[in-house]
Amino acid sequence: MSKFLLFYLVLMLTGNPILAILLLVVIFYALDRRYVGLFPSVTKPFRRWMRISHLQKQLSINPHDSPAKYDLAQALIQIRKFQSALNLLQDLPSAMRETADVEYDTGLCQLSLGKVKDGEVLILHALSMDARLRYGEPYLKLATALAPTAPEQALQLLKEFQTHNLSSCESYYRMAMLYRSFGNPADAREAWQQCLQTYRVLPKFRKRVERRWALLARIQLLLGSR
Repeated sequence: MSKFLLFYLVLMLTGNPILAILLLVVIFYALDRRYVGLFPSVTKPFRRWMRISHLQKQLSINPHDSPAKYDLAQALIQIRKFQSALNLLQDLPSAMRETADVEYDTGLCQLSLGKVKDGEVLILHALSMDARLRYGEPYLKLATALAPTAPEQALQLLKEFQTHNLSSCESYYRMAMLYRSFGNPADAREAWQQCLQTYRVLPKFRKRVERRWALLARIQLLLGSR
């Protein structure tokens, strides 16, 4: 009822139903970005492309700028251009390729390109150099990739990840899905509940990142309670 009233008020102000709808969309989007965070940012992709363009221009001037090449590879990973990122990573000097960060990024590209075994080897080696690399993110990424074919290993990776990162709702959600696939509904429910409990104590900036997984966990609990 309140939404119809708001639409009526905006319509009275604008005198144009199409303009009123567009204005309401802008208002709801602004409120979502400020307080909820379900909708994607419209400016973030633009900022990413600007950075990519800047780095590409920098490399066209100096093709041997290894830090710029690595920064560009990471930016391409963010927009899921994994093959292009992999080409850049493999072109880095050997001293950089052998670092934990670069090995992990290379492994992540391999995983995303369907070369799961090659990616697994690289990521596990990166973790052997630095078990706390990026707050345990490699464990989570590898678990996600292995879940369809090696669920038991994926579960162990998620547990290991949670020893390094206590603020990830995603890990509890994915763990619950694995438990459900194993036929353990009680463990799955407990993991979904832990997902929600973790979300409640997160600071605001983390809640924006983890909100999707908390909502999915709540939906699963509601569906499971029927």
